[in-house]
Amino acid sequence: MSNFIGMDDDDDEDDEDEDDDEDEYIESSMEVGATSPFTGLKLDPYDPKPLIKPRPSKYFPEEYEEDFEAVSDDQLVQTMSAEERAENLKVMRQIQKNDLKDLQERRDHAGYLEANQDLKRRIAKDPWFGVNERLREAIQFGESDEKIQELKDLMTKLGGPPDDVEIGWRGYAEQIDIYKYEESAGAQAMRLDYELRKDRAAQGRALMEERKRNEEKEKEQWEEDLRFPGLRREREAKVRREAMLQRIGGELEEDRKKMEERAKDILGKLPKTDGDLIKSSLDMARADLLKAKKQQLGESASVKGDNSSGASGKEGSNEEKAREAATTEASDGRPRLPGDKDVTRGELGEMQLESSSSADTGPLTVEVSSVYNKEQSDPPMRKHCFQYTIKITNNSSTDTIQLLGRRFEIQTVGSSMKDVVQGEGVTGRQPILKPGEVFEYTSTAPLSVRPIGTTIIAARMRGEYRYVTLAPEQETATDEQVKSGGDASAELAIFHFIFPEDQRVIPFKRTEDEVDEDDEDEEDDDENDAVATKTPQSSKPATSSAKPRSPASSLPGDDDMKTGDIKGSFDDASDMTNENVRVQVSSSYRPERSDSSLDKHCFAYNIRITNDAKQSIQLVSRRFEIQTIGSANKDVVQGPGVTGRQPILKPGESFEYTSTAPLSVKPMTTTPVVARMQGEYNFVQLGEDGSTPLSSTPLQAKLGTFHFVLLALEGV
Repeated sequence: MSNFIGMDDDDDEDDEDEDDDEDEYIESSMEVGATSPFTGLKLDPYDPKPLIKPRPSKYFPEEYEEDFEAVSDDQLVQTMSAEERAENLKVMRQIQKNDLKDLQERRDHAGYLEANQDLKRRIAKDPWFGVNERLREAIQFGESDEKIQELKDLMTKLGGPPDDVEIGWRGYAEQIDIYKYEESAGAQAMRLDYELRKDRAAQGRALMEERKRNEEKEKEQWEEDLRFPGLRREREAKVRREAMLQRIGGELEEDRKKMEERAKDILGKLPKTDGDLIKSSLDMARADLLKAKKQQLGESASVKGDNSSGASGKEGSNEEKAREAATTEASDGRPRLPGDKDVTRGELGEMQLESSSSADTGPLTVEVSSVYNKEQSDPPMRKHCFQYTIKITNNSSTDTIQLLGRRFEIQTVGSSMKDVVQGEGVTGRQPILKPGEVFEYTSTAPLSVRPIGTTIIAARMRGEYRYVTLAPEQETATDEQVKSGGDASAELAIFHFIFPEDQRVIPFKRTEDEVDEDDEDEEDDDENDAVATKTPQSSKPATSSAKPRSPASSLPGDDDMKTGDIKGSFDDASDMTNENVRVQVSSSYRPERSDSSLDKHCFAYNIRITNDAKQSIQLVSRRFEIQTIGSANKDVVQGPGVTGRQPILKPGESFEYTSTAPLSVKPMTTTPVVARMQGEYNFVQLGEDGSTPLSSTPLQAKLGTFHFVLLALEGV
């Protein structure tokens, strides 16, 4: 049966045979594995996009590429002269900015590749460009400073940048610097911001370094002040002296310039002057200043005559020595005077202590009141600041008064000298008070003082204000009146700087029960002694109810201290840790409280107790052993608490205090040591609540052995 008219079954069979032949031919050609003559890859007859011969482009640059051999850094050399490098750079800029752009617009791919390859050859010809590119990558990827510096040195070795190429703010030459493209507004803003941040970072680092140096300097200064308290006063006096000399020198220099200008106007030329005029003027000013200081302290010739004609005695000699010491101190800066004994000892007796005062002198009333300035105080550093307000009232109904100057005397508790503060004007002015007017101001008094248990005051202050009464038609004081210091003075009555409650030292006092127990102990001891006297033959031991007696006040001393032949080193400090409690001590000589002619030597020792344990502790008592040179015995000093207190130290906390040791001893020429000291502090451990003792038996923290050394004999 035929499918279509005019076609039979035989024709259909012939067509099928032809199709089979074609399939066999295709399969046979696939088995052969035809490949592309361009790529060498097998051809896929079913691929609708067969491979064709490519035209030159960036994907097929083989015939245009050149291999540039890598050279190690130690073999890199510059083979081009400066002129050749400049010409090479000029051609590079022409290719980069013009030729490549034109070839790309004309779609001349072969020409573009050839020009680009020429540019690469010229870059490789000058090795500086390759090192610059490596430096850019090193900076951007955060390489080490050593690697970056190594590349910079290599760039310098290769002759630096060619022609007018400049190193950018990033530390390397960018494309915009090499080919001189115009910098965009965004790039300019970025560069400016980078420079600003760089400057700020440098300023910040400089400020941090300066702050670190200042902190280290302050720490060293603080430690030095603890070891040598007198150095601080000498340093402050030196600063004041230098400032005064600088001011005088500036005034003399101004006067010299004025005199030269005046001489030039009158004579038409400058006269010849002595080159040492300023130096001699400064010496004269210094001598006049010292003379004025001595006169203020009463060191005039008439006073000396009176002292020489007066009766000589112990008190007179001590007063004369004190005045000489004060005069010496005045030559170093601020003058000083012998202090009040009650303030020196801290024993003010029945005197009423007031933080304010009021005094009427002539037409003026001077009132003062003082308070503790907690914000500007640092008690652990023994820095206590007080603020005082002074009110001066003109009570006259007719006279006008002008204040010309002031003079104060301040004595801190425990000090044997008074500091004298004086100057022209009041707070930098010379105020004029008309009848009924009031002048009031507030100032501060920073004191370096330690509270003691015998008094609540920190210092005592008194003074006076010099003034002049102006004539009816007179507006201000004349130069002669100012120079003479006025015609009268108004008294600033005595007042005290008083510690607040939280800064005072609470003296240790025994309760009535403890006093009764001590009385009972004495009665029991008397009875036991009486029984022992009546029955000496009895060998029966004392009963357990008998309480131990107090330790002896002296013990046998060390032989080397007795003979003066000190064995080993004689340190003036020690550092020891027992039972997780660290005790540090350092000592220094106090010449202002000593008198070598009377064999009286005073030392100050600073003790710092640190709790290194994991629980809180409370110091309950102390015990010291002191042996002076040449003595056969040790003196034992003991008592409850520390400086009148029983401080509680939490873990890591410290308690620090300074005390004095006045010694009556004659030094030996064989050693600078005048005394040896050691001891211990008794303490109890507290529970978690920080107040309940864990045991009634105290532990001991040893105070290591140290010596009181007389510096004047240290070289023996």
